[in-house]
Amino acid sequence: MRVRFTSASRRRNPSGREWLPEGDAAGSWLTFAPPSVKGKLLSESTRFASDFGMGRRFFIGLMAVLPQVAAAAPPADPRDEIAAGRTAGGALALFREGVALSQEGRWAEALERFEAARKLSPNWALPHIEIAVGHMMTDNDREAIGRSLAEAVRLGAEIPRAHYLYGVYLQESGKRAEALIEFVRALQLRPSLVDARYRLAALYVEEGRQEEGIRQYEYVLQSRPGHAGAIRDLAVLYEQSGQIERAEEQLKKLVEFEPKNARPLLELASFYQRVGLPGKARAAQEKAERLEPAPGRRNLRPLPKSRS
Repeated sequence: MRVRFTSASRRRNPSGREWLPEGDAAGSWLTFAPPSVKGKLLSESTRFASDFGMGRRFFIGLMAVLPQVAAAAPPADPRDEIAAGRTAGGALALFREGVALSQEGRWAEALERFEAARKLSPNWALPHIEIAVGHMMTDNDREAIGRSLAEAVRLGAEIPRAHYLYGVYLQESGKRAEALIEFVRALQLRPSLVDARYRLAALYVEEGRQEEGIRQYEYVLQSRPGHAGAIRDLAVLYEQSGQIERAEEQLKKLVEFEPKNARPLLELASFYQRVGLPGKARAAQEKAERLEPAPGRRNLRPLPKSRS
């Protein structure tokens, strides 16, 4: 999986090196400058900007201090670059092993690989995400899940899945306002993320923002017309808001999507009964009774008569 770095904000690569946006002072030289040197340069630039403004004098002063800072910079040690490359490569190899193990359902072993990758590259967001998922699939350690996802969001602010999973964690922890923010951010990054939109719709309804909830459910069905949960929730919201024909339309969709399942017909019959259409209710009920039992249900044999 490739992580894209943009020039909009500071990012870190898997080896922990800081990448600067394009156009930062001192260009590529500053990118690789040691932290002490970088700090001196930035402090000098701040002082000049404060004293003389962002005009001609600032740039004259900045050019004057650059040679002094460059002279103080220690020469780069090639061994540091080699070690950083090996660390990043080792973390990537461990991460890939973890992904392969998780696909086989061997989550405990996968979790070990993701933890090892995190230790090698602590500023890489992806291992933190998979560590959280690994805990979800094994011991459901809520503290570890929350800690890993919070770190993933901090390190990988551009990763929609990190925001979505953190939103799920916050929602299940009763922090609805914070969860809503994370779902919105996930959808800003990837509008096609249907699961995030479905949960956002439910949160809007829970917060009393019914119209916004309806709009989000409608977006879900545009992307995934057969989403049964969204269809049912939207039917309820339409009925509550007096849009009876639209509610009926949604419930009929369920019948079409599951023609051999009696449950959608029973739901439609119950709806007709509530809105005062007994003839339609009776017809839907009769159709449901003619169908085979829904998956997972069995016809039980009648109990033998008691001998007493």
